[in-house]
Amino acid sequence: MRKRIFLLFAVFLGLGIMAHSAFGIEPLERAVINDERLVNFSGATLGKHIIVNQQVQITAKITNAQENNQPFVYIVQIKDENDIVVKLGWISGSMTEYQNLSPSLSWTPKKTGVYNAEIFVWDSLLTQGALTKPVILEIITS
Repeated sequence: MRKRIFLLFAVFLGLGIMAHSAFGIEPLERAVINDERLVNFSGATLGKHIIVNQQVQITAKITNAQENNQPFVYIVQIKDENDIVVKLGWISGSMTEYQNLSPSLSWTPKKTGVYNAEIFVWDSLLTQGALTKPVILEIITS
């Protein structure tokens, strides 16, 4: 009896996994993030080298890869060379089906060094469901 229940559970679980993969969007493919970059207030793209006290915008293009509306949170976490978070910010909103957005968050470095801006797109701060894999943007200040 136990073997039969286990076998039925295994078949049910396997079918559920196959159905999810075949008919739904994978959790980390519900959105696409690309074209991550630094821009100034005019929207002009900057290189990855900036100067201390230069205010920049950290932006990326995010796309809803679904046929339905999707709430999102665009999160930017900046870490210094010692892996210490020096800035954390987010913007929340909603994307319509297949919509492209380019949110941005402002940052002004106070010290020279190498920083990594980690960019995340989640469904909300409460549930913290990632819509896509994070991307990293290296920033060098002098």
